[in-house]
Amino acid sequence: MTGISIIIPTLNRTAFLKNTLDDLLLQQFEHSYEILVVDQSAQPDEIILKHVEGKPLVRYCHITEFRGLPEARNYGAQKAKYDLLVFVDDDIACTFDFIQEHWDSYTINSDILIVAGGITEKNNINKGNRIGFFNSKKAEPVSGFHKEGSMEVDHAKGCNFSTIKAAYLTHSGIDENLTKGAALYEELDYCLRIRKSGGKIWFNSKAHVYHLAADTGGCRVSDIDKYLYNLIRNRSLIIERHLSSKDKRTAKMELFRLVLAHAVSYKKLSLIRHFFKAGKEGKMAGKLPAKMTKYD
Repeated sequence: MTGISIIIPTLNRTAFLKNTLDDLLLQQFEHSYEILVVDQSAQPDEIILKHVEGKPLVRYCHITEFRGLPEARNYGAQKAKYDLLVFVDDDIACTFDFIQEHWDSYTINSDILIVAGGITEKNNINKGNRIGFFNSKKAEPVSGFHKEGSMEVDHAKGCNFSTIKAAYLTHSGIDENLTKGAALYEELDYCLRIRKSGGKIWFNSKAHVYHLAADTGGCRVSDIDKYLYNLIRNRSLIIERHLSSKDKRTAKMELFRLVLAHAVSYKKLSLIRHFFKAGKEGKMAGKLPAKMTKYD
């Protein structure tokens, strides 16, 4: 491997992004690396531009022709100089050995194509007895990335994972068919496609970030109708693309139970209609190949 390209999609999070960049600029790494910021805000961030002035490790890209995590990650991957990609959110904190730990993980086995890093979520319950487990009966990822250890897992989480660039491009990166709302399950889908190809996913808790979970900016969807519609649609894509016929039936039943629980909780029985409309849309998208826009 020649080096590491750290890719940070961002949208209207100046203060958090500054702190994230400061941590990443202090990395003690044996090889070359760069930090590629893909900013989808309406206007170029003058504060960030001034902050990184004279810091050649940072490449700032302002782009408004798309808005979404899949597109930003795919754009960054194609513009990256180096052959190992590290994806982080714009609201993380990490220690000086963060990217070295990602790098070292790939020396364990040549079949490792993705590394899932450790994650401590701020103001959130860090739960899960299993690390990086995909429950095919529910089409649901289990995180547990706060736990310590190193092992093979089923998937990684979007705010902290790395991958071999060649594998990322060969497998069409993050599927842009999942660009709906907060693009739920987009990194899960990529991981499952890599596993189907025979690639392995390795968890290394020492490649750790603190996810600060900014409550402003980003692509967050607060409207329950939009959120639930996108969740049903994208999980239906996962069900169609990655599950056996038997597991599809149980996963659809679990999804309907989830929708019903939301309908009761929010006292909006109209939410149940989303199960059928969004489910059909997601199933159709799941039959399509993964989409990655090509950039010059």
